[in-house]
Amino acid sequence: MKVLLLDMYRSGRARVSKDTNGGYGTVNDYGDGFIAHMLTRLKARSVEWPPLSGVHAAGVLRSLGHVVAYRKAVLGEVIPSVVDGADLCLLTSSVVCHETEIESIRRLRANVPIGVIGPFAAAVPQPYLDAGAFVISGEPEIYLSRARSLEPLRSANGVVVPSPYQGEGIRRDGDLPIDAELDDLPVPAWDLVCETAAPRYGLIGRDRGAFLPLIATRGCPYSCSHYCVYPLQQGTQPRLRSARRIVEEMCHWQDTLGVSFFMFRDPVFSLVRKHTLRLCDEIMSSGRRFQFVVETHLNNMDEELSRRLKQAGLVMVKTGIECPDEDILRSAKRFSVARRTQLERIRLLESLGIKVTCFYMFGFPSDTVASCRRTIDYAQDLNTYGAQFSVFTPYPGTPAYLEHQASLATRIYEDFTQWHLVFEHEHIDAGQIRVLLGEAYRRYYTNPPWIAKVLKEQIVSTAKAS
Repeated sequence: MKVLLLDMYRSGRARVSKDTNGGYGTVNDYGDGFIAHMLTRLKARSVEWPPLSGVHAAGVLRSLGHVVAYRKAVLGEVIPSVVDGADLCLLTSSVVCHETEIESIRRLRANVPIGVIGPFAAAVPQPYLDAGAFVISGEPEIYLSRARSLEPLRSANGVVVPSPYQGEGIRRDGDLPIDAELDDLPVPAWDLVCETAAPRYGLIGRDRGAFLPLIATRGCPYSCSHYCVYPLQQGTQPRLRSARRIVEEMCHWQDTLGVSFFMFRDPVFSLVRKHTLRLCDEIMSSGRRFQFVVETHLNNMDEELSRRLKQAGLVMVKTGIECPDEDILRSAKRFSVARRTQLERIRLLESLGIKVTCFYMFGFPSDTVASCRRTIDYAQDLNTYGAQFSVFTPYPGTPAYLEHQASLATRIYEDFTQWHLVFEHEHIDAGQIRVLLGEAYRRYYTNPPWIAKVLKEQIVSTAKAS
């Protein structure tokens, strides 16, 4: 069967990602003001990759013998000829391109059966069903690997769910429980994507060359699931791939695509310490040289683990600080470590030559303009290599959405960018949030200590390279 994987995007100047934010997506529109606008444009030029759910689904489809094509498009390019020759179209979903995706379905549904995949459609299926598509529930690669045949999908309607799993479930890797179903999935179809839209990732404007995302674990047990969307599809129980299979995938892409730089897209990398240490051992025993970026919680980054990850190739840690006010975090059900521990672990990572990017958030329900400015002050005190400031957003499917549903300021899902206030806040209005974002990026990236720090790192890096 011929399957078209259609990846639809809204147009605009900011980078639109359908993979970040647990597969709901984000639009990196950093705020108002010169620095915020410059960073918005820089991000759009230097960072891009498609949703992993689609690339993994394409890998499974090819392993089953189907002919798969990938197309990235904006709405103006969607005409019936787009799906010529396809027996089935699978459309990747998101909150940030939702209305665009709905219109695409309406334009193409008479020409080909359309199924919608990804976390957002799985959590909010009804609009896609109303537009004339069917929705695959859960992780699409799991559904497809169990279904084997695509023929039932050509006449499917409603929400289709995976058949019961018939395999071994959990296998042991020493003392670690490995999710056999995840471990046995074929490699995602990155070679197919790279033919037309190769992923790219620049660190503050510097091109790192060929790059790919990959996944070591799925699932997240942390309490911030109150507003975070990762557990909606991946669950709260950590599910592990074996270290051997992860490194085999890295070696595969190094051999076939020349990729030695990776970003782990786990909800929280290093959730299971023994698994992470085993991955470090496997990388180092492979004899290969890799560099990689992870997103994790500082609670997990003790000295031994940090040193081992550095030896294995870790170059950057991304971590959520969100806010320095413990009462605000507690009211939002955000788990964090003490400020002193944050500083100690950040400085440890930096002493090892590992860059740190911290995430901060404005607009928690108990936030005020003053508390947001204290967050900016704290970010400047930490003075890490990178900082990202975004806006608390109650996403459909989360408990936070139910709390704020009656006070939503918009019914357009594409407004849920993570950089705009979408509900009536008790203390801050939408205009103030945009001003605060612009102020945060201006103060952070024009701060003399930050400029001095980055210049020093550039000089040291250049000296090592020569």
